[in-house]
Amino acid sequence: MKKRKSILTLVSVAFLAASVLPVGAQEVKAPKISGLVNARYSYDDADGSTHGFDIRRVRLAADGALSEQLDYKFQAEYETSVKVIDAFVRWKILPEVNVQVGQYKVQYSQETLYGPVNWLTIENPAAVAKLNGYSDLSGLKANGRDIGITLYGDLLDKVLSYRVGVFNGNGINTKDDNDKKDFAGLLWVRPVEGLALSVGQYLGHYGAKGDEKTRNRTSAGAEWKDKRLTVRSEYLYGKTDKQKSEGFYATAGYFVIPQLQPIVSVDYFKADKDADERQWNYQVGLNWTPVKKFRIQAAYTYTNNKVADDKNQVEAQFVLQF
Repeated sequence: MKKRKSILTLVSVAFLAASVLPVGAQEVKAPKISGLVNARYSYDDADGSTHGFDIRRVRLAADGALSEQLDYKFQAEYETSVKVIDAFVRWKILPEVNVQVGQYKVQYSQETLYGPVNWLTIENPAAVAKLNGYSDLSGLKANGRDIGITLYGDLLDKVLSYRVGVFNGNGINTKDDNDKKDFAGLLWVRPVEGLALSVGQYLGHYGAKGDEKTRNRTSAGAEWKDKRLTVRSEYLYGKTDKQKSEGFYATAGYFVIPQLQPIVSVDYFKADKDADERQWNYQVGLNWTPVKKFRIQAAYTYTNNKVADDKNQVEAQFVLQF
C-alpha cells in the first residue's frame, strides 16, 4: 500500500509540474500517458518445468516537457508488484552535449537501446540477461536500470554518438550500499547509412561497504538496419568477483511484408570460463503486427547445454501498446 501511495504521489507531482510550472514564455503541455500490456504462453520439456500463461509486463508511463530543452519521463511496472523503473529528467543543452539525471537504462551494450516493444526475440540473449542487469550473475535484477547521471550526445552529424554516466550500481529504487560509484559508457559509430558499430564498458562494484566485489562488463556490437532487414550481433565479456564470463548473439529479422517478420537467432553463453558448463540457444520465430501498436510473437528455441540436458521451448506472446 505504501508503494502504491508513493507511485500515485509521483504521478501527481509530474502532472502538477507539467500543468503549473512555466519555463520562459513557452506554454507547458500536459504529460502524455502511455503504457503496455504483455501476456505470454510458454512451454518447455525440461524436467520439473511448468508451463502455461502469465502476465509478463504491465506498464504505465507519463512523459512530457517543461520547455524545448527540459523533458521528463516516469514509468512504473505493475505485473506482480508496483515498482518504478524509469524516473528521469533530461536537459537538452546542445545536440552534442545533454544531461540525463534519475533512474533509467544503463547503456553499455547496444541491446539496452531496445525494449519489449521492439525486441526481435521474445527473450533476451543469455549473455545480455546475465551480464546486463536483468538476471545478472551478481544477483542484480533491475530491468537493466540504475540511478545516476549521464552525459550524452551526437557528433559529426550523428556519425558518432556517446553516453557516459556514473551510477550507484545497486539497481532500481535502491540507495547505494557502498561508497564506490560505477561507470558506464557506450560509443557507437555509423560509417554508412544503416550500419552502426558500438563498444561499451562498465566498471563497477556490488556488495555492502567493506565487502565490495568487482562487476565489470565489456561489449562490442554491430547492427545493420534498413526498411526490411535487421541484423544485430554483439559480444559481451564480464568479470563478476573472480568469475569470468563471455557470450555473444547474432539475430536477423526480415519483413516479407510490412506486418510480418520471420526471425532467426543464435546465442552462446559461458557463465564461468574456467568451468565446463556452457549453453547454445538456437531460435526461429515470427513477429506479426496485424494493427499498429499490437504485436504477436511466436518462437521455438532449442537449447544445447554441455552439462545439463538439452531443452526444447515454445513461446508465444502479445505486446499491446496504448
